Amino acid sequence: SEPLILSNAQGSCGCTVPKWPREPIPPGGSGEITVEFNSKNKKGKRNQKVTITSNTNPPQSFIYLKGEVLAAEGTQPAVTQ
Repeated sequence: SEPLILSNAQGSCGCTVPKWPREPIPPGGSGEITVEFNSKNKKGKRNQKVTITSNTNPPQSFIYLKGEVLAAEGTQPAVTQ
C-alpha cells in the first residue's frame, strides 16, 4: 500500500556490483535490479550474495547468484595444489 524504497544494494565482494532504482516504486509498479559480476581470476563454482535494504519488514532481502566460471575456450584452467 506504500511505495517501495530501495535504500541500498551491496554485493558480497567488490566483484559483484548491483545497480538499483533510486526512485520509489509505487504499489503495483515494477523496478529492476541489475548485478554485474567480474569473473576475472574467479574460476569454479560461485555463490555471490547481494543484500537489498529497503523500507520492508524485515528491512533486508537477499539475492543469490549461483553459477560456475569456466576457463575461456582454448586456455588451460589454473591448477592449484
